[in-house]
Amino acid sequence: IINYSATKLIANSFNYKFIFVYAIIYVIWLVTKKNALILTNHLAESIVFKVRKRVVNYLMNTELVHFEELGRAEIYARLTKDTNEISGSSSPIINGIQATVLVIFALIYLMFLNFIAFIVTFILLCLPIINYFVGLQRIEHQFTESNRLETDYFETINEITGGFKELKINQQKKYDIFSGKAQSLAQQLMNKKILTGAKLTNFFIFAVACFYFLLGLMVFIVPELDKSVFADVAKITSTILFIIMPLSDAVSSIDSVNKASVAVKNLIDLEEKLVVRTAGTKEEPVLCGLFDNFKKIQFQELEFEYYDDSGKKQFGIGPINFEVNRGEIIFIIGGNGSGKSTLIKLLTGLYKPVAGKILIDGEMEVNVGNLQEYREQFGVIFSDFFLFSELYGIADLDKNKVLNLIDKMQLSKKTSFKDNAFTNRNLSTGQRKRLAMISVMLEQKNIFVFDEWAADQDPEFRKYFYNELIHEFKQMGKTIIAITHDDHYFDKADKIYKMDYGTFSEYKIG
Repeated sequence: IINYSATKLIANSFNYKFIFVYAIIYVIWLVTKKNALILTNHLAESIVFKVRKRVVNYLMNTELVHFEELGRAEIYARLTKDTNEISGSSSPIINGIQATVLVIFALIYLMFLNFIAFIVTFILLCLPIINYFVGLQRIEHQFTESNRLETDYFETINEITGGFKELKINQQKKYDIFSGKAQSLAQQLMNKKILTGAKLTNFFIFAVACFYFLLGLMVFIVPELDKSVFADVAKITSTILFIIMPLSDAVSSIDSVNKASVAVKNLIDLEEKLVVRTAGTKEEPVLCGLFDNFKKIQFQELEFEYYDDSGKKQFGIGPINFEVNRGEIIFIIGGNGSGKSTLIKLLTGLYKPVAGKILIDGEMEVNVGNLQEYREQFGVIFSDFFLFSELYGIADLDKNKVLNLIDKMQLSKKTSFKDNAFTNRNLSTGQRKRLAMISVMLEQKNIFVFDEWAADQDPEFRKYFYNELIHEFKQMGKTIIAITHDDHYFDKADKIYKMDYGTFSEYKIG
C-alpha cells in the first residue's frame, strides 16, 4: 500500500481510498499484535504453572533419601530461575515469530516486484540463518554450562546464608568461601556469560552486516547488472528498509529461544529424575486412622544403607530389633556419627529399610500402601528442624490454646499468635525449638520424637522437659522417643537403647 501510494503521489494520480485501506490494515495489525502478546503471555504463564504444579506433585511423592540425592539447590533453581526464564522469554519469542512471518511476506512481495532482487535478498538473509544453526550446538552448550555454574553458585550462596554466623567468627573460613569458592564460581560464570554473549553478538553483527550489504547491492550493484531492477529500485530498497526492524526482532529473539530451550531441558531433566524416583505421580492416600489405636510397634531386623554415586556402600545401620509400647518413654543414646539421626528417619518411615519389617500390634506390616498412615503417628522435632512461617496442617486452631502453650513454653514476652502464625520467629535456637514443640503438641500425634531437643535449652527448661513435660505427654497416652546425651536424666526413661557405629543394643544403667 505504501509503495503503491507513493508511486501514485509522484504521478499525481493518488486515490484517497488507499488511506481507508491503510487505516483498516493498521487497526488489524494493532489488534492482532496486542492479542497475540496477551495470549502468548497467558499461554506461557499457564505452561509455567502446570510445570510447577506437576514438579511439586512429584516432589510430594518423592522419598526423603531421593530428595537428599537431588539437592535443594537444583530443585530451587529449576522451579524459580528456569520457570522464570520460560515466562520471560514468551514476549520476545512471539515478537520473533511475528517478525519472521513479516519477513517471509516481504520476500514474497519482493518476488513479485523483481525476481533477481528476491534471489539476492533471499540468499543474503539465509546466510546468517545458516551461520546460526551451524554454531547452534556450541551456543546451547555454553548456555547449559552457564546454567550449571549458576546452580552451583546458588548452592554456595545457600551455604553462606545458612552458615553466616559461623563465617563471621572464622576469618579463614569466610575467605575460603567468599574469596575462594563463591568468587571463583562468579568469575567462571561471568567468563562463560561473556563468551556466550560474544558468540550471540557475532551472530547479530553478521546478520546486520548481511542486511546492510544487501542494501548496498540493491542500490549500487544489482541495477548495473540488471537494468530491469532500476525501475523498481525505490520500491525494493523501501521494502528492504521496512523489514529492518522485524529482522532485528527475529535475530534478537534467538537469545530468548536459546535460554528458554535450556530452561525447558533442565525442567525435563528434573522431571525425569523425579519420575524415576516416584514411579510416576501417585494419588495421595485417603487417611482413615488405621494405626491410631496401636498398642505396640515392633521393629524386626531393620537395616538401612547409604551409597555413593558409584553405588559403593558408605554407611549402614542395623539390624535393628526392638519394640515400642504405647505410652513408653524411650531414650536413644550414642556418639556423633553413630547413626542416631538415620535411625530416627528409619523408625518414622522417612527412610524405607533395605531389609527387615515394621509390625503394628504383631499383625499388620507397614508397607507402601499404608506407609503414610504409619508416618501420621509421629510428631517429630529433628536436630536440624525447620520452623514454618505458619502452623500448617492443623485444623480449627484455638487461639487461646496456642497462647496458653506459648506461656507454658515461657515465650509470651517474646512472641504471640496471629493469623495462624507466630508473630516473632527471630529467636534463639532453644526458643525456636520451643515453638516447634508447640506445633508438635498442637498436631496431637501419638508418638513424639525429639532429636536432641533439650540440648539447646537452658538448665531450668531442660530440667522441666525431663522431669515434667515428657511425663505429661506419657499421662496423655503419648509415646516419647528422645535422642539425648543427658545421662543424669536417664532414670526418667522406661527403656534406653544405644547406637554405636550403626549397631543397636539395649543399654543398662549402671
